[in-house]
Amino acid sequence: MARVIAVANQKGGVGKSTTTQNLGFALAERGRRVLLVDLDPQAALTVMCGVMPDRNGGPTLADCMVGRTKAGDLLQRPRPQVWLLPGTLELAAHEVSVVAAKDRHEGLRRALRSVHDSFDVVLVDSPPNLGLLTVNALTAATEVLVPLQLDFLALRGMQALFQTIDRVRDVHNPKLKVLGIVGTMHRGRALHSDEVLARVRDHFGSLVFDAVIRTSVRFPEASSGGVSILEYEPRSPGAAAYRQLAEEVDARG
Repeated sequence: MARVIAVANQKGGVGKSTTTQNLGFALAERGRRVLLVDLDPQAALTVMCGVMPDRNGGPTLADCMVGRTKAGDLLQRPRPQVWLLPGTLELAAHEVSVVAAKDRHEGLRRALRSVHDSFDVVLVDSPPNLGLLTVNALTAATEVLVPLQLDFLALRGMQALFQTIDRVRDVHNPKLKVLGIVGTMHRGRALHSDEVLARVRDHFGSLVFDAVIRTSVRFPEASSGGVSILEYEPRSPGAAAYRQLAEEVDARG
């Protein structure tokens, strides 16, 4: 059975999609069969993988979550070891349409049931909030990976995220565990980033990965070309950091 890892943080702009993409590609380099799931209506991960969201009215991930189509029918294969369930704007409407359903938190778990045994790792890119789609990601997951922007304001929001994780564990998914926290957007020699990282390590201890993702113009350059940092500049510090993170994620599996 695949490890299903939800990449989650309620704050936007912390590197969730970048981490999902590049960690997935780094795990694929290590021989893993990887499925990326774009659960964000903005579909950034989909575009970053070089796939354009379907705007032709065909079946979507939202349809999978209510049983109208099968996930296998939507799979894209942007790279030999990497598959993608694309995101679309219809996911935003899905949140509204199922709000009264008793099993509204189970949609993604149902959608993945028919495909996740074909993969070693499933990485779910969650929206930048703690709404129903994020709860779906946490309910479907075995583990949660938290990208944390190394900024004091971002650190303050961690309590709400961990409360949500605890609530999902108590009510929907007792086996859910926190895989770890990865520091993102470290600003080089900025003392502020180092201070936040030190505080995070003091508070969360071994949950914090050794890998740290530093800010670089190479990330948006790669994303705009629909490729990962590992393909765009394989010897860059960013590529090395995600390879290190993949090694740590494997070791914690």
